[in-house]
Amino acid sequence: MTLSPAHSATDGDRRQIPLAALPDPPAPVRRSADLLALAGALTLIAVAAVVGRVLSARGAQLFLGDPPLLGSWAPHVGWGTPVAVACLVVGLRLQRVAPALPWRRLLLAGWLLNVLWLCSLALVDGFQRGWARVLLDPNEYLQDLPRIAGPLSFLRTFTGFIAFSDTVDGTQVWPTHVAGHPPLATLVFWGLDRIGLDGGAWAGALCILLSSAAAVAMPVALRELGAPDSARRLVPFAALFPGAVFMAVSADGLFAGVAVGGLALVCRGAARGEVAAGLLGGLLLGAALFLNYGLVLFGVVVLVAGLVGVARHGLRPVLRAWSAAVAGVLTVTALHLLAGFAWWTGLAQLRIRYYQGIAAVRPYSYFVYANLAAWLLACSPLLAVGAVRSVGALVAGRGRPWSQDRVVALLALAGVLAAVLADLSGLSKAETERIWLAFGVVACSGLALLRGRAASWALLGSAGTALLVNHLVRTGW
Repeated sequence: MTLSPAHSATDGDRRQIPLAALPDPPAPVRRSADLLALAGALTLIAVAAVVGRVLSARGAQLFLGDPPLLGSWAPHVGWGTPVAVACLVVGLRLQRVAPALPWRRLLLAGWLLNVLWLCSLALVDGFQRGWARVLLDPNEYLQDLPRIAGPLSFLRTFTGFIAFSDTVDGTQVWPTHVAGHPPLATLVFWGLDRIGLDGGAWAGALCILLSSAAAVAMPVALRELGAPDSARRLVPFAALFPGAVFMAVSADGLFAGVAVGGLALVCRGAARGEVAAGLLGGLLLGAALFLNYGLVLFGVVVLVAGLVGVARHGLRPVLRAWSAAVAGVLTVTALHLLAGFAWWTGLAQLRIRYYQGIAAVRPYSYFVYANLAAWLLACSPLLAVGAVRSVGALVAGRGRPWSQDRVVALLALAGVLAAVLADLSGLSKAETERIWLAFGVVACSGLALLRGRAASWALLGSAGTALLVNHLVRTGW
């Protein structure tokens, strides 16, 4: 087995690698392409902001504070500010030592940094506004928990109260976020309430804890797919993921953590022949489907990861783990069906509810590009650089043996493709800064293609985006 230099630090680290690492030669770098990609992303954001203001001034009903984000311009600082800045400094240091740290220690450092990053960004707005009261909004999940007598009756009757009808009025219909997601999302918070951890502060803490799983899971997925050096380069970017502004105290961050965690487990199961890991990963991916309808498009990422595994190892070595993963997804689906909830029926009712509200008047012609602008602003305009690097890596690698860059490029572009498909669906008009967080986590892996000073500047710019957004805009999360 041939190991790259970054994985020859310790014998203990070597024993954790079940498969030979792929070659890690850097793809040809064209600085002009990087700059054009970044300029293109910034231009898209600027156009969405300017056009959004013009449309609003002309009477268009965008229902945004300061386009393209759902928020309002309000420069501010808080006692989380110095901690967030310190996190950036620590992240830059972590980036320098990442090649030499034992893998598990690196993952632990990345996870701890991410938790602190999430907490500090939330606390820039203060504990009450930035954490404890966020999920107490009347449109959020905690609003109707007293209505739920038990999980079985809730699942059985859930779809009947998603959309307005002749028999269901505004006093009976589920609040916006409850109606807008499958019932498992609400049941998570109901369960937390049942065990005595009630209120917005505990719910926010759960969101932060599960959101942080994504910072570990994405590097693990890359490593298990044969890109260990790339995984190490990704850890600092994942730890200081700019989308943390919208992940902390947001159920969408929780959803992202579950989905990316499922991906990592399935990749591990396929790489190491661990059926149990594949099954657990499938259960998490199945749960993700019943947390957020839009995460059905995360299947694009899962499919690409599966194809990478097959291309590298052949079908038979990975078949058992992937079969177990499919069984896990089907198990979650079957349990919901037996309890009385059909995913497709819920989605059909949601489409009705969606166009009973402000989505009916929000112009698709604007949001079809403003959605992407909001996503880039939340997850960093540098995602465009990662995407261009990914395309370059695939082009440069044509006709050559598999490399780590090819694995990273395929996963990153899968995340971008999932977001584009969600955009074209028309079921996302605004608020994509949080709705597409799971896709952003995956697309962020493209930044692992950067090396040396370019990677340092990218980490500074990526995390700096989060600091600017968090301190200049009052968001709803």
